[in-house]
Amino acid sequence: MSFFTELKRRHVYRVAVLYIIVSWLVLQVADVFMSFLPLPAWTNNLIFLLLVLGFPLALFFAWAFELTPEGIKRDKPSATEAPPDTASRKKLDILIFGAMVIALGYFAFTHDWQGEPDQEEVAEIHSIVVLPLDNLMNDSEQAFFVDGMHEALITELSKVAALRVISRTSALHYRDSGKAIPEIARELGVDAIIEGSVLRSGKTVRVTAQLIDGRTDRHLWADNFDYELNDILALYGRVTREIVDQIKIKVTAEEKANLASNRSVSPDVYELYLKGSYLCHYWSQEDMQRGVETLQQAIGLDPQYAPPYATLARCLQYQAFMDYVLPLDVVDRARAASEMAVKLDDNLAEAHLARAGVLYYLEFQIKEARQELKRALELDPHHAPSLIHASWLAGETGRFEEALDYAQRAVEIDPFSVATHQALGQQYYLARKYDLAITAMTNGVEISRNDPSMKHYLAWPYEQNGMYEKAIELNQSAVELSNRAPVFLSGLGYSYGLAGQHEQARQVLSELKQADHHLPYHLAVVYLGLGEYEQAIDWLEKAFEARSGYMAYLHHGPKFDPLRNNQRFKNLLQRFEH
Repeated sequence: MSFFTELKRRHVYRVAVLYIIVSWLVLQVADVFMSFLPLPAWTNNLIFLLLVLGFPLALFFAWAFELTPEGIKRDKPSATEAPPDTASRKKLDILIFGAMVIALGYFAFTHDWQGEPDQEEVAEIHSIVVLPLDNLMNDSEQAFFVDGMHEALITELSKVAALRVISRTSALHYRDSGKAIPEIARELGVDAIIEGSVLRSGKTVRVTAQLIDGRTDRHLWADNFDYELNDILALYGRVTREIVDQIKIKVTAEEKANLASNRSVSPDVYELYLKGSYLCHYWSQEDMQRGVETLQQAIGLDPQYAPPYATLARCLQYQAFMDYVLPLDVVDRARAASEMAVKLDDNLAEAHLARAGVLYYLEFQIKEARQELKRALELDPHHAPSLIHASWLAGETGRFEEALDYAQRAVEIDPFSVATHQALGQQYYLARKYDLAITAMTNGVEISRNDPSMKHYLAWPYEQNGMYEKAIELNQSAVELSNRAPVFLSGLGYSYGLAGQHEQARQVLSELKQADHHLPYHLAVVYLGLGEYEQAIDWLEKAFEARSGYMAYLHHGPKFDPLRNNQRFKNLLQRFEH
């Protein structure tokens, strides 16, 4: 009897076929469980290795042993062609047939029978939203990590100029919304949607991503990405390139280079950076201070990593703008951080945005700030914060059409953001189109009724329309919601002054003067409402010396119109760089 005949007699071929089918099923089931169980990212690789090692063992046992009605017995070589063991063969055939039925059933259940996506249809995808990533770690303490990865993927995709990417704020609007994919796509006006999840285990992370056609709810692509945490930057670039390849969108050589990061960062540094950024997003005095301290820790561990410097500069700027600290106390630190961010990574849009913020709001260098914003938008044309700042700068320097264009683009990219609607409303306000300003800012209030800043800004066009009672009502609400923050108190005092309620306005003045540190700009605004213009200019001059970021409103803000023929006011404006 030949060797191959003996293999057939001992059912080695059948066992091999059965083993391969069952192994495929095991790998498919393992992949499904890996998507929602907190298993290490290398679990699939281990299962595959064990199955490979098991294959020769299965063949050996098929050769050495025989399945008989009496059980498993050691097989013996046959000197002649013996008839096949019909009972054993039938049992194996039944097992093979059963395994094949299960495998085919699984394939039929999971396969997209709509066929491969039409290439022409995929090529038409020019807008996309990355929905909030699922946290598979069941650990609320890791929320900052998952949110950070969500923002990073959006940032990477936004580097592609031909692709409109919805901003993170609006994407978060759909967390646990329960809305169907086509409904989300319609509301955001996008062609496609990305869903995904994050699973972190020790120093490794698994990201699962899938691309879905928003018009048809068809799944166009899906993949898992397993990376060590110190290669996390490379992970973002790879996921983005995979998505871009799938939708066949045009990518320039510079954009490709920006998507490919060879820089590694330690897991500890990256975690501190994400946590610091997360804390700075919350805007409370305590959280922002913790954010600053956390970012400084990240910088201390890796002084050559640019993103923590950029975020630190912006966080310090916001602290000054929110009156948590005096601008003069942070301007040097903010300047140094923003300059270092640009020096370390000139291709980082956030670095140039941070530099622009420091230049404009803390140093009053308008020309240089405009150049930095231009560079930020070249690197990331769909970055909503950069568009908002570009809108503010353009509007506050009298370029209203340009300002409206930036603001409208920001709303398109981030339609559920209070900040974008505030920016749009502010540009209408500066252009003296008060009814349009009211409409835009009311949309912002509808998005977040508990946002004090939006109510404060909405009061502005009502004041200019002579609707003082409505303005007072809005400012009172802002004061209550903000725990009597100075910026909103000054707005209330200004409204009181315009309405002729001078006693109430002076009570606000008294409260502002009792603050922990002098807030000259806010005092100036109340005196302006009272019609005491020389007093207002006195405090505006002090605000200029104190580097108050609110001084940007002087150039074209309607509330300062009564001062424009005043020589002292003219002299003050000339001190700004144009």
